[in-house]
Amino acid sequence: MEFLKKSWKWIVGAIGFFIGLVWFMNTNSSKKVKKIKKNIKSNEKKTKEVDKKIENVKKKKKVTKKKIADTNEELKKIKKKKPKVKKKSGKQATNALKNRLKKRN
Repeated sequence: MEFLKKSWKWIVGAIGFFIGLVWFMNTNSSKKVKKIKKNIKSNEKKTKEVDKKIENVKKKKKVTKKKIADTNEELKKIKKKKPKVKKKSGKQATNALKNRLKKRN
């Protein structure tokens, strides 16, 4: 009993120290949790923006593929419409050239 009478201040001080330490650690961790939650929300916003950009790029990609296919079809049609050039012999070429020159004069 004498030990408690002499050292009650030390015991109360140690208990108070542990209670204060636990309280300090708890408030510090709650601040960290709030900060982490804030970071998570900002990251979610950024990922939504990136997802929108990805969707826009996919849409543009589809449109460009369609345009490429259309232009390829047009080129094929144009190639089919081109008249085939007949090869002329030497006499035919000279006669054709002479005729063109006569028409000019």
